[in-house]
Amino acid sequence: MVRVAWTGRAGTILAGVVVLTGVAAGACGNLVDTSNYDTRGGLALGMNGAGEIIAHVEACQFRVREVRVVQGRELLGGEPNPRLGLLVTDQPQTGRFEVNLSNPRAPWRAEQPLTEPPDPEHIVIVDAMPDGSTSPRIEGIRQESASRVELEALAPGEVIVSEWNPDAGPTESPLRNLRIRLEDFHPECPAG
Repeated sequence: MVRVAWTGRAGTILAGVVVLTGVAAGACGNLVDTSNYDTRGGLALGMNGAGEIIAHVEACQFRVREVRVVQGRELLGGEPNPRLGLLVTDQPQTGRFEVNLSNPRAPWRAEQPLTEPPDPEHIVIVDAMPDGSTSPRIEGIRQESASRVELEALAPGEVIVSEWNPDAGPTESPLRNLRIRLEDFHPECPAG
């Protein structure tokens, strides 16, 4: 069993655990060995009653100072993922917290206010970025992605999380989105 990550042109990381007999290149990145990564926690995306996008983050012991939002890979020609928003805080957040991406509240502020893709079926990719001060390895929290159409289809109390799709073909994403209740969102946090 090898821990791998899916890296895109914008340097974003999606972590998963798979059994490999070989390593294959993907459509928007490559599978790479992440033995020097410390990946924990996770992110779920939801929407409040006002139609604002909410990132529910479990950072475990990591300290998060920024949340990045980039456009998904519906682009043609392999362009880099355009940044759609950047939220920052001077008070690093740990453990479980939420960030309103559309209308940030203290301690968060929009260094670059969120601009959603013009097509509501195009995804946004949300990354809670650890500051690197907790682990001697490269810190990572599982990112999440969803379209406005997917978010608007959520029932109250539901969020979107992704899971590894071991049956994905060569032209399919290795991840698939699931709708779950927010109270069922429990990413792994190692002790210590």
